[in-house]
Amino acid sequence: MWWPLLGGKHTLPFSGRERILRRMAPSDLDALLELVHDERSLGSFLHALAADFEADREMYEANPEEYKYSSGPLGWEVGTISDLLYGAAAEAGRRPPLRPQVAENPWKRCAEMLLTAKVTE
Repeated sequence: MWWPLLGGKHTLPFSGRERILRRMAPSDLDALLELVHDERSLGSFLHALAADFEADREMYEANPEEYKYSSGPLGWEVGTISDLLYGAAAEAGRRPPLRPQVAENPWKRCAEMLLTAKVTE
């Protein structure tokens, strides 16, 4: 199932705040971005981003004609890891970052670059 934020095939054991994050919907990636502050929370964010991508692909494959001329059901513009990384690299060169307060935290900035790459064509 796609709706548990950190559910699916690649779930790792979590405790405390991470258990709450696992019950969030994939659309809560912006809220999860705000919680990124260290390596572990970035890992939680990456799991959520992967689950969001998998959900988008499943929904797209179920009805490809509906999304023929638009982004995926959950907003994904990229379809490969290389597209995601190129988009993140482009975001890395942005000055100033989308959210200036994020630049103070390199873990959060990395998460922001990846989230922004989700919708970069």
